[in-house]
Amino acid sequence: LPPVMFTKEEASSFVAAEKLMQEYVDKSLGNYHESAMLKIKSVLRGSEKDWITAIESQITVSPSQQLFNKNLPDALEIIFESIAEHKQFFLKYHSLNSETPSERFIEAVGLFHENNAWYLLGYCLYRNDYRQFRTDRMLSIKRTEIPFTKIHGNLEDHLAKTKAYEKTKVVIRVDKTVAHYISSSKKQNGFISERIVGNQIEMTFMSSHLEDGFARWYIMFADYAEIVEPEILKTRLKVIMKNATERL
Repeated sequence: LPPVMFTKEEASSFVAAEKLMQEYVDKSLGNYHESAMLKIKSVLRGSEKDWITAIESQITVSPSQQLFNKNLPDALEIIFESIAEHKQFFLKYHSLNSETPSERFIEAVGLFHENNAWYLLGYCLYRNDYRQFRTDRMLSIKRTEIPFTKIHGNLEDHLAKTKAYEKTKVVIRVDKTVAHYISSSKKQNGFISERIVGNQIEMTFMSSHLEDGFARWYIMFADYAEIVEPEILKTRLKVIMKNATERL
């Protein structure tokens, strides 16, 4: 192959990618990326190598939570193989809503990162339906030679169907002094738009988890906000606050 030449700006993008790979993928995939990076660095010119050396120790990435079970260092590798080779894998999984783990065979459709977590969308042979699985709740994962039972199509199409269930419009007004503190979490609660109304910012959401997810998120800044609509959200918050007060 002819020599590969990189600019210092391209070389700096490798540093950012490496830092993210170290923290946002499992150990096996992280090791593969590290190996690839060594090969890339070996073909860099002296000035680009110096550029990387100067900045790579000055960048750090810290996820807010553990994204993978550390006892499963090759989870992503097995999932990728399932997608590419159309082979099932065995999964032991502990759902948040279940007291005991379940065991099932999965046909992987795709992976997506959302709300600070990695999710697998797969066809579950136990349920005979599509399900989502968080990678940090996987307890065991093993390859098989069993071929897929069906063609699953595109990940984006499946996600669009999943997000098409009924949602409720929510309008709240938040004091400008605290609005920026919730900017990083509003998207995962169905944020649509916002506008300035006096000393407040009026935010519109389409919420699919109004009574628990949205209501409990709103409590974090409720003393600096007001609900414009719907009334059902106000009622739910009164119940939550009443129960909380009785426990004090």
